[in-house]
Amino acid sequence: MLLLLIIIIIGCAIFLWLRFDYQFGLTHLRKHESSELTSSYPSKVSLLSDGEALFACLLADIADAKDHVHIQFYIFRSDGIGKRMIQALCEKAEQGVSVRLLIDQFGCKLSNSNKKALKQAGVHFQTSSRIQMPWIFFSMNRRNHRKLACIDGRIGYIGGFNVGDEYLGRNPFFGYWRDFHIRLTGTGVHAIQSQFMRDFEKVEAVPNPSRLLPSLEEGSQHIQFLSTQGVGLEKRYLDLIHSATQSIAIGTPYFIPTKALQKALVEACQRGVQVTILLPEKADHPFVKHAATPFIMTMIEAGALVHHYYRGFYHVKVLVVDRATCLIGTANFDQRSLHLNNEMSCFTNDELFIHDVETLFQRDLERSITITAEALKKRPLLDRLKEKATKPLINFL
Repeated sequence: MLLLLIIIIIGCAIFLWLRFDYQFGLTHLRKHESSELTSSYPSKVSLLSDGEALFACLLADIADAKDHVHIQFYIFRSDGIGKRMIQALCEKAEQGVSVRLLIDQFGCKLSNSNKKALKQAGVHFQTSSRIQMPWIFFSMNRRNHRKLACIDGRIGYIGGFNVGDEYLGRNPFFGYWRDFHIRLTGTGVHAIQSQFMRDFEKVEAVPNPSRLLPSLEEGSQHIQFLSTQGVGLEKRYLDLIHSATQSIAIGTPYFIPTKALQKALVEACQRGVQVTILLPEKADHPFVKHAATPFIMTMIEAGALVHHYYRGFYHVKVLVVDRATCLIGTANFDQRSLHLNNEMSCFTNDELFIHDVETLFQRDLERSITITAEALKKRPLLDRLKEKATKPLINFL
């Protein structure tokens, strides 16, 4: 009996510590961090939705680099594509090109031998979002979710793909991997370069950073950039949803909105806005699909159309309002991206780019099934129990 009492006391103490650690860490974050929305950058933007095409393009740009290569990912694996990336970065560093690689500490899946090879070749390799005192548990949940690349300060990349074979559709379980990534030239590259350097300089100084922002020609497509550190993204989502008069299209791998976002989407449906939500049928996380079900049910009952993409895994992060405004980047429509992760997104009203996004979105809808309230009401008891069990975890999903 005494042993049981001791175990209960220890368990309660750990629970209270985790709760207070997280709450105080979150309060500190909201007090000291903010979001940044840039002015409009005239750029040339192209949309990449296939992993093979993205990495073929990125590796070609790396091979052509003359001065520097800056790469930042949330996840970087040492599998097939990971080894190709490591080899490409090592070769450029050995040629005298300045190479900087930044990977989230928890997302870094490189072996010690991979890290050693990078450093021996001259690559400036660092990890971001390391565990910090005094809020240990909270900092464990703070992740740098940005995926950026900048080549010679003249070519930029931003989007949802990470470095791993599954992102090229080579994982049999997930199958084809649908995602959105942007390649851009023009003045918008400055925003990506600046964000990369802000993140990198938290762990290693960048000498003479001004030379990494060369003069660039203006493109014809105007784009803004939103950088968030767990603060500010929800407000931008709300502003866009409240502005909608005709349609809202959301593509996301995880649908776990805040109460305010759920309320705004329901109100949009009530005022006649067609809300369409496209999600993956498969789950890459043991909790998120069950955690999302109650939110999905509410949206369907409000009149939204919810679809499950079945061709493979759907990892797109996009919001299109009234077919005229598009938000696209690294952020998911979930609580982690809203309140914990470091993210970077792009705003644009460019008709040509939005047309490309909508074309792919409609194509993916054709490869999806419509989720109905009747089908959800017939879900097994075990799924309902899992939904109850995941409810306390939604702040971390």
